[in-house]
Amino acid sequence: MSKWRAVSATAIMMDPYTGEILALANRPNFDPGELFEANQSEIRNRAITDCYEPGSTFKIVVGIAALEEKVVTPETRFDCSAGTIEVGGRRIKDDHKHGVLAFREVIQKSSNVGTIKTALMVGKPKLYEYIKKFGFGDKTGIDLQGEISGLVKSPDRWSGTSIGAMAIGQEIAVTPLQVLRAYSAVANGGYLVTPHVVKEIRSPTGAIISKIEPKTQRIISAETAAIFRGILKTVTEAGGTATEAAVEGNEVAGKTGTAQLFDPQTKHYSKTRYIGSFVGFVPAENPRLAMIVVIKEPKGQIYGGIVAGPVFRQIANEALSYLTVPMDKAVDKGLLLVSDKK
Repeated sequence: MSKWRAVSATAIMMDPYTGEILALANRPNFDPGELFEANQSEIRNRAITDCYEPGSTFKIVVGIAALEEKVVTPETRFDCSAGTIEVGGRRIKDDHKHGVLAFREVIQKSSNVGTIKTALMVGKPKLYEYIKKFGFGDKTGIDLQGEISGLVKSPDRWSGTSIGAMAIGQEIAVTPLQVLRAYSAVANGGYLVTPHVVKEIRSPTGAIISKIEPKTQRIISAETAAIFRGILKTVTEAGGTATEAAVEGNEVAGKTGTAQLFDPQTKHYSKTRYIGSFVGFVPAENPRLAMIVVIKEPKGQIYGGIVAGPVFRQIANEALSYLTVPMDKAVDKGLLLVSDKK
């Protein structure tokens, strides 16, 4: 937040299999010992009380829906060479022209054109079905106060441009925790988990009174989750949008988001105010942690891969070491080849 002179920042780390919150932080924050000196913007838990348009991190919904419904395969080709696409009279463009892309490259390079073409193939009813399957528009059920449900419009309220806008994370409001939960479903093989902070309740003598059991619900097939995990790994590899989120010695699967903030005064999206984010999990094929980093209104840079990706990398490096997670590939350290694999 300090480096990019941002308005706020949020990071959440979760066990993708159980929903256990391993860490959660917001900035600006406050001193609990001086609660009455803090203002409301410092006190609230932005991870569950603040909603935003997620931008490209929301492309997971379109991608999963298309694969699960067998509308596309990873190698389905999309002509994105025009660099723009018109939906309902609105023209939406890519940041860069990409040419012809395979579906896996549409996600890797975060092509708006390719994603919208995919969404049109999926169709309005199915897209809405998967939005709800991933829990958007509903509270996650976390055991913290103040959680909001975000905002998802029912299809009968969609305009002609809505399917294109929603495909790229506009016209929808989500919380950081909702996005993290969606990616955890890909990480854990297809289950939507209920996040929780409390693990168990004990008596003064240490006896366990109650233990929180993980709550999960299968929403997609293990096969689709595995395919999309493979696609998300390419995002942090050469040619992807989040190379700066890559962790030394472990593969990272994830997605960047760079979302324009809507200006209610001009009735248009701002060209100067953005939210940059990165959400992912590591190790990609046997995840120990899933994490989201959201940076609101960074200055100097706007892209999620640049402002949020390095934060993911730094936290993940420390956390994997703390959790004694072995590296899944050898790291060349000059004269010494280091590998934690037995």
